[in-house]
Amino acid sequence: MEASVATVRSLCEQIETDLIFLRERTDAGGKIRDYLIRRRVGEEDFLEVRVAVVGNVDAGKSTLLGVLTHGELDNGRGFARQKLFRHKHEMESGRTSSVGNDILGFDKEGEVSFCHVQDVLWTPGG
Repeated sequence: MEASVATVRSLCEQIETDLIFLRERTDAGGKIRDYLIRRRVGEEDFLEVRVAVVGNVDAGKSTLLGVLTHGELDNGRGFARQKLFRHKHEMESGRTSSVGNDILGFDKEGEVSFCHVQDVLWTPGG
């Protein structure tokens, strides 16, 4: 396993990509490791992915987005969802009704590095 990982790491260096360890699991055939190979981007470049969340009423769409973009778990009473409210009627009814556009940034290891929501910049741990 270690020799194979070293070979892949060497290949990644040659083509200027990052090799990022994701997880290790055990299968009937032995240990399996999952890695992500990603093209290196400079400080000025960024990778953009647009994701749409759809589902039934009360399925948890806004709660999921609130947790992802604000880095705090929901308290079971709509705490995460409330972070997405943009209009007075949403605060009064407790239901989101608008289409939002939030930016969630990641560093080369896949960790959240910044989040831009409603003209407020949030960084993990602060």
